Amino acid sequence: MRLELMNTVVMAADYEKLRDWYIDALELELEQEWTGKYHYAELVKNGKLVVGIADAKEMGVTPQAMKKNATLVAQFNVDDVAAFLARIREKGGDVSFGPSYDADEDLHFGGFADIEGNPNWVVQMLALPGE
Repeated sequence: MRLELMNTVVMAADYEKLRDWYIDALELELEQEWTGKYHYAELVKNGKLVVGIADAKEMGVTPQAMKKNATLVAQFNVDDVAAFLARIREKGGDVSFGPSYDADEDLHFGGFADIEGNPNWVVQMLALPGE
């Protein structure tokens, strides 16, 4: 049995607004969008699927009131955590922590929430494990 993680899907209270925020704030491109019975967008970076955005109500989901307690988060790898988090703030997102640095792992990292409060992590590996 083959198993591959495709991407993370974010359930949006306001589908169009959240889709547009991810496109703008994370500099993603709209690869495909379904707008029939269900609204769903696939957002890509450099031709690779990064995140999906779906309409929560159409999927029968009630967005959590306490998203900071979410047990599943998307994690993004970037070239510059500090610059990325500054952009998130500029675009109306909330930086929950960071930029932080772990010298033992040679890792910069941080956390942010999108405009609907969905939590995400961001990392910048300065050296790959074992190098």
